[in-house]
Amino acid sequence: MDQITCEYIDRLVNIEMRFGQGLPRGVTHRLYDAARAAQGDVPLTFLAADGLRKALKRGDHVLVVTGAGTPPWLPKGETDGPPGAAAIARALEVGLGAKPVYVAEERNMGPVIASSEGIGLAVMAESDFAKRDGVAAASVFPLGKDAGAKEAARLFDRFAPKAVVFVEKAGPNSAGIFHSILGTGRTDDMMANAQEIAREAKARGVFSVGIGDGGNEIGFGKVAEAVRGIQPAGRVCKCPCGQGVATIVETDVLLSAAVSNWGAYGIAAALAALERRPEVLHSTADEDRMILACAAAGAFDGAYARQVPMVDGTSQAVQTSLITMLHEVVGNSLKSYQRGF
Repeated sequence: MDQITCEYIDRLVNIEMRFGQGLPRGVTHRLYDAARAAQGDVPLTFLAADGLRKALKRGDHVLVVTGAGTPPWLPKGETDGPPGAAAIARALEVGLGAKPVYVAEERNMGPVIASSEGIGLAVMAESDFAKRDGVAAASVFPLGKDAGAKEAARLFDRFAPKAVVFVEKAGPNSAGIFHSILGTGRTDDMMANAQEIAREAKARGVFSVGIGDGGNEIGFGKVAEAVRGIQPAGRVCKCPCGQGVATIVETDVLLSAAVSNWGAYGIAAALAALERRPEVLHSTADEDRMILACAAAGAFDGAYARQVPMVDGTSQAVQTSLITMLHEVVGNSLKSYQRGF
């Protein structure tokens, strides 16, 4: 029964609403199908939520890693990523009693914290975070590979996380280069090399989830060859490396969604269903506050590249409508009613 619920959660968070021209179109269902086929043909929100429930107990730390976009195009990042990170953090705190730690570049941290506060999860100093429930902490991740490797090890030594979730976090391709979905390259010194967190998690046996919507995000290494064939710039990019946008960085579970935030919301909904507690998924009022706060803190819509309360070219109304539908799927799945004829 739980997997039936998650089946339709998966479908909701994979409805593509792309522009007719300007961004890759008609790829969402293909990326999802590839990710699902590679993971036992089980609903992906179920795999992620079930894995997190098994990995985390009350008081355990979980790293929630996000932050996409670079200056000058997206100077403080996108509205896709921070709200999803906040939704996951809140769901794991409310549902499992876990202690979330946000990890992002300094330039992205403002929208991350604003999103968390918008959804009702205060971000506190580590000393205070350790003393109470109902809050999160935040840790700035440096730019560059060498600094990233050192910080990844330090994060694991410092927090001893039992799980890591990546939300809309770019990973390098086979040549070690980061790319936008259209194939524009990013130099190493522009990027937080969060793949080092994924590598540290694998080395230490820590459960990891990657959530993305294009194939260039951490987690899609699980289906890298499929991404190369599906995305227009999957095999050949626009930068001198010529190796395409597909990342090679894997996670234990990959969730492919139409919008990365929606994938995170889907996991929160799945967790609400598995825990039989609808309140684990945030409300439409939370969603409205969060998107407005994220944009006000400097995040840009990634499709329009403007500082507006939209996500990947979809309106604020779409975000709240999605939360309404997810709550309906979860809430009805927990009811029993005999029609009588």
